[in-house]
Amino acid sequence: MAAPSLTGSVADICLTLVATPTPTGHEEPLTEAVLARCRALEVPHERLGNAVVARTGGDGEPVALVGHLDTVPNWDGGGAALEGERVVGRGASDMKGGVAVMLRLLDRFARRGRPVVHVFYDREEGPHLENGIHRVLEESRLLGRPGLAVVLEPTAGTIHAGAVGTLNAEVVFRGAAAHAARPWEGRNAVTAGGPALLRFGARERRAVEVDGLTYYDVVTVTTAVGGAARNVVPDRFALGVNVRYAPGRSAAEARAEVAALAGPEAEIAWLDDAAAALPALDAPAVAAFLRRTGLEVRPKQAWTDVATLSAAGIPAVNYGPGDPAQAHQRGEWVSVPAMERCEDVLAEFLTDGA
Repeated sequence: MAAPSLTGSVADICLTLVATPTPTGHEEPLTEAVLARCRALEVPHERLGNAVVARTGGDGEPVALVGHLDTVPNWDGGGAALEGERVVGRGASDMKGGVAVMLRLLDRFARRGRPVVHVFYDREEGPHLENGIHRVLEESRLLGRPGLAVVLEPTAGTIHAGAVGTLNAEVVFRGAAAHAARPWEGRNAVTAGGPALLRFGARERRAVEVDGLTYYDVVTVTTAVGGAARNVVPDRFALGVNVRYAPGRSAAEARAEVAALAGPEAEIAWLDDAAAALPALDAPAVAAFLRRTGLEVRPKQAWTDVATLSAAGIPAVNYGPGDPAQAHQRGEWVSVPAMERCEDVLAEFLTDGA
């Protein structure tokens, strides 16, 4: 089967991207399409798993444009559509709108402009250790040492600085099974976990100011699973707990808080974590990007690979056309004018910096 064609306007490209399902781990159709575009443009490129890195411009310190090809699963089963000035469908906002902008810029700067490295990578929406950005950072021959990375995650056309850290845990309460008609013969794991569930629910968000930006520490119960049958006292109750912690706070501190809220009767399995990133507004490359674009700066109340890039010593910001409120939503969409504006802003920046 031929790879999808990634040419035309930014709306055309975005519509093709959204119409090509790429849940995490199944990015290959778009990987092949990006490779085909790189070959057609005759730009240096490499494939690393299902990630593609391409380089345009001359020698020297590049700017990196970074975007992931995968999406969360398409639970609703909808397709892709152009509705007025919106591209609608799974991944439109997070972040195929940003990837469409990247592909337009790959085309526009294939033969001119400052050095740019274009990073299209896989598995961002899955477990952090499986994220394709790690392989790019470790193995890419073309990446070099970017002076700045722009991650085109949804920011509604503003700059989102830094990133909150994320931690996931499974909190388990044990009981003893019994017939529901004789509950005194067992021990109910669900009711045993009730006090902890209330403690988690009562934990309010906490504002943390970093470099004049306000981030929020939050602890959220995202899943609750208990019981095997309607007539059996449950012997296991498991809570999925997600923590988002502000820049400057560590994963160890987040773990300690989860343990305190869970209580001594709980068993805790730490599933994964990804560190926060400071805003780094005073980093010269970031400051220059802010100055040249004149865009509003907000805190990133989410985790993105700005954190991974920052940890690797690459100054990075989030800037993309999608609306964060649309990410992972039913009927997700991205604005065509927002994509066009994002393309123009980045094109001007890359031209001015040449």
